[in-house]
Amino acid sequence: MGTQRTPALSHTSSQKGQQSISSFFGKGVQKATPKPVHQPPPPKQLRDAVRQSDSGKSNELFVSNEEGDFNNGSRRVSNESKRPLDSEVEDDDQPPVKRRRETHEQDTLDPISVFKRPALNAVSGNSNDGGHEPKVTERTSKYLFSSSPIPTAAQNEDIGDEADDKETRKLKERLHQKFVKRLGRPDSIADIKRRNHLIAEETEGNEEGMEDEEGEAEPEPPPSKSKSRKGTAAKKSTSNLTPMEKQVLDIKHKNPDTLLVVEVGYKFRFFGEDARTAARELSIMCIPGKLRFDEHPSEAHIGRFASASVPVHRLSVHVRKLVSAGHKVGVVRQLETAALKAAGTNRNTTFTRGLTNLYTKGTYIDDQEALDGSAGGPEQQGVAPATGHLLCLTETRPRGWGSDEKVQIGLIAVQPSTGDIIYDDFEDGWMRSELETRLLHIAPCEFLIVGDVSKATDKLVQHLSGSKTNVFGDRARVERVNKPKTMAAESYRHITNFYASKVGSDAPSSSQVESSQETGTLLDKVHKLSENATVCLSAMITHLTDYGLQHVFDLTKYFQSFSARSHMLLNGNTLTSLEVYRNQTDYSESGSLFWTLDRTQTRFGQRLLRKWVGRPLLDRVRLDERVTAVEELRDSGSTANVDRIKQLLGKTRSDLERSLIRIYYGKCTRPELFGVLQTLQVIAQEYAHVNSPSEAGFESTMLNEAIASLPKIADDVVQYLERINTQAAKDDDKHSFFRQEHETEDITDHKMGIIAVEHDLEEFKKVAAEKVRKKNVDYVTVAGIDFLIELDNTQVKNVPASWAKISATKRVSRFHAPEVVAYLRERDQHKEALAAACDAAFKALLAEISSKYQAFRDCVQSLAVLDCLLSLAEVATQPGYCKPEFNDTIGIDIQGGRHPMVEQLLLDSFVPNDIHLSSDSTRALLVTGPNMGGKSSYVRSVALIAIMAQIGSYVPADSARLGLLDAVFTRMGAFDNMMKGESTFMVELSETSDILKQASPRSLVILDELGRGTSTHDGVAIAQAVLQYMVSSLRSLTLFITHYQSLARVAELFPAGELRNVHMKFTEQEDSGQGEMNITFLYEVGEGVAHRSYGLNVARLAGLPRALLEAAGAKSGEMEEKEGRRRLGYLSKVIGKVVEGGLVEELEHAVAGIEQL
Repeated sequence: MGTQRTPALSHTSSQKGQQSISSFFGKGVQKATPKPVHQPPPPKQLRDAVRQSDSGKSNELFVSNEEGDFNNGSRRVSNESKRPLDSEVEDDDQPPVKRRRETHEQDTLDPISVFKRPALNAVSGNSNDGGHEPKVTERTSKYLFSSSPIPTAAQNEDIGDEADDKETRKLKERLHQKFVKRLGRPDSIADIKRRNHLIAEETEGNEEGMEDEEGEAEPEPPPSKSKSRKGTAAKKSTSNLTPMEKQVLDIKHKNPDTLLVVEVGYKFRFFGEDARTAARELSIMCIPGKLRFDEHPSEAHIGRFASASVPVHRLSVHVRKLVSAGHKVGVVRQLETAALKAAGTNRNTTFTRGLTNLYTKGTYIDDQEALDGSAGGPEQQGVAPATGHLLCLTETRPRGWGSDEKVQIGLIAVQPSTGDIIYDDFEDGWMRSELETRLLHIAPCEFLIVGDVSKATDKLVQHLSGSKTNVFGDRARVERVNKPKTMAAESYRHITNFYASKVGSDAPSSSQVESSQETGTLLDKVHKLSENATVCLSAMITHLTDYGLQHVFDLTKYFQSFSARSHMLLNGNTLTSLEVYRNQTDYSESGSLFWTLDRTQTRFGQRLLRKWVGRPLLDRVRLDERVTAVEELRDSGSTANVDRIKQLLGKTRSDLERSLIRIYYGKCTRPELFGVLQTLQVIAQEYAHVNSPSEAGFESTMLNEAIASLPKIADDVVQYLERINTQAAKDDDKHSFFRQEHETEDITDHKMGIIAVEHDLEEFKKVAAEKVRKKNVDYVTVAGIDFLIELDNTQVKNVPASWAKISATKRVSRFHAPEVVAYLRERDQHKEALAAACDAAFKALLAEISSKYQAFRDCVQSLAVLDCLLSLAEVATQPGYCKPEFNDTIGIDIQGGRHPMVEQLLLDSFVPNDIHLSSDSTRALLVTGPNMGGKSSYVRSVALIAIMAQIGSYVPADSARLGLLDAVFTRMGAFDNMMKGESTFMVELSETSDILKQASPRSLVILDELGRGTSTHDGVAIAQAVLQYMVSSLRSLTLFITHYQSLARVAELFPAGELRNVHMKFTEQEDSGQGEMNITFLYEVGEGVAHRSYGLNVARLAGLPRALLEAAGAKSGEMEEKEGRRRLGYLSKVIGKVVEGGLVEELEHAVAGIEQL
């Protein structure tokens, strides 16, 4: 207590405190720091004298040279380098200094002094006394560490004396500088310098070395067995993750773009940033924690990952929501079971986990609700659904060079849920209209882009995939993969090896390839693919391998070329303008052509009808077969044969097409398989008596062949169903799924093993009764724990010590004997092995059924055809629909045609109109008329009737005779394309240019108000030039809408009547009350030209202010009068020249001018 210490001792003690605290921050990061002012150390002789004088004391508090352990709030004592702290040191040369009591906090420096900026004189060294530290008072004592005792006034005095030491201040300054260096952040100055390469590793090492030389040459403390604070902190930064979190971290590093769902016990959990994403998308709770997976310093103070969880039984629901939002979801499951793990050598390690399932929007085929038809599809939610295709595309320049104006594009589109594959390779112009047409037809929900593509292609993909109001109905996911220069050769080798391995293996999955080989289709279509399509096929096989869906390419029978000329071409503009798949109001199916024709009862029938609507037939024979089948179903609507088909479709509720492909992938569940087989059995037995098409009961060949293919699968289906236990399949009981005589040997062995163990447990009851001295004992089950032996508490004294007490009440106690525990462990092992054997047997059954996939698929396809034909027959029963007639001439002859969608949505009746176009006579109509007079509806109805007829449907008209059209082109509406930097007029002319390049004499072309996007003179000139070219050179069937009345004179250039002028009729009468003209639209087509468009009438209907309308009316009248005077003056001059004996041309000009007036 009143002891003294030398300055040397004070310096040494401060040094030890400096060692202890500086070790907390470590020496790993080396940075350049300002050099502290050097203070020479005390003389070595003085330090030795202190050690000698202190060596004789033994009853004092000892402190080790090593670092202190602060984990338990006390300092660990070491036997090395001991020195007494309260002994007096007598030395004549050194003045005595007041001695203070050594405590843990004083030995490790005051925390306030560590973090406090040193005084200026402490750094400069100009002051001798150095100033005093602030004393610890009652007010400041609460800011000390909780383990620090509050110093008394006398101790405060001692602390002040201690602070006077310049060496201590210097060491504190060094410590502060090191502490500042350790506070590295991404925005710290040191880190910015390091990123800008202003601090190199060598520079850091040199500067750190210089700093160490200037500091006191302190010996390195010997390694201690006790854990220091530094060691604890360093270990915590790397080992605070649980083994399970380390597993998740490893999987995340391998799949950085995947949102992981991890199986943890009886829940599935999300971690880190994935948890925040899942919480936002699924509206679930996110427990705060680390968000990053890269151990960033900004989250070093957080000890656990952020997490969110969902129940096991709701996994499919949440995964569907996540993939619908565009995420790539990976399911991480436990790969070990508890019982088998307990019996193995790794019983004390964490459960092994691995990525077992990977899903995206296009590869998610586990949607049970969609299979059952119980979930409302996107079309029921007001959104046009995507078709579920994954589309892979790549692009090359023609001849390997040039700009991106013309490119060669190859694509492969796969629908994993049905097994359909579409391929194509085509050249496209700078508008990318060909690519847009294919994307709008296929409507992919996911893109895979191989290599770099041109800006025009990339912008089109981004535009179509990035908006929820596009034809896809939702945002599409886009992924990109690299394309090496040798990709073509590598792709060919990869595809060849892929199919060669399928043929050479004996696996059941190869049966599809082998059956394709027998029919000559194996590799035939694959080898005929172009280079770009081959690259896409190879990339898609690699991509789908991650999802376990690569076997879809075994089905080479279902490869289809998009560019097959057996179908009418409907390009992207036509699909949009004619509202084939969706309306242009709210982008839903309601009000579209597909909505009008869709009366299907099954999901697979609906998908087939969608293909029919988008690809009208060009083959006259197939078209006649389809129309004849629809006619027969329509005429015999209430007969027994038709009713039988309707009842059969009504019983088919599940999506058989998707369920079959899930069986093929091996992802089908037991209840689902049982349901599919039962449904197929019902379908096959419905027409079991039909052995040939002639016995089907219809006259139509198409109907008879479809019905005759249904019973072909009956034997296979019955064979599979005989192996299955009905009740176990409904209950999803894997252990009893197979009937006893069809169980595998492994299943039987493990079941017998379980029975043997349970028999031993029953036998053990006698032994247990003898041990507890009772006549008999019984097993009880409490809280889910089986085989407990329950005894009254009065009999507990007879229980052997080896028995484990599991639970108890006031009256009874329950025990597990060691023999029972051993039996239970053996039983659990048999149960786990039995479950694995049952799964293996079920997989084998699925593989066996997959060998019959094509036969089952053909049966379902036939049922889909019947569904589509019944749908078209139901449409044909509507009043006012007629059967279209086809001939070999090029032309359209429709009497009383109506718009198929508008007449269903209108409350009033639709006004029918006639049209007659023929390549030999009138092949073009110039349509004029007032605004809102019905011009667009008229030309749209003509195009839609032509499309419906070639689909095979009845049409809304009194009569319709048509020649087969090879394409329908439309140029309607005004819109710009800011994504491509194109103005409204540019888009208009670009689309017109594409039509002029692609149209043929068998095409129907609709041009709506061409030339309105620029000045009047340029617009009229372009419109007239295009109209003349269409009629004289292309000779296409053309409907040309315009408000340029001067174009009516073009008809005079075709005296044979190839171009006729027609207009939409209206009546005009003056309102006596307001002095305005009232226009009544008749919506009928009449001969001649409408010389006025009555735009002011539309302005009045739109609700423009009355004063504005009056001013516009006055201005319009003034301009019309001025134009009339100008023309009259021109006519007077021409007539004067004619009177003077002018030429015939001048006479014609005069007549034309008089007609216009």
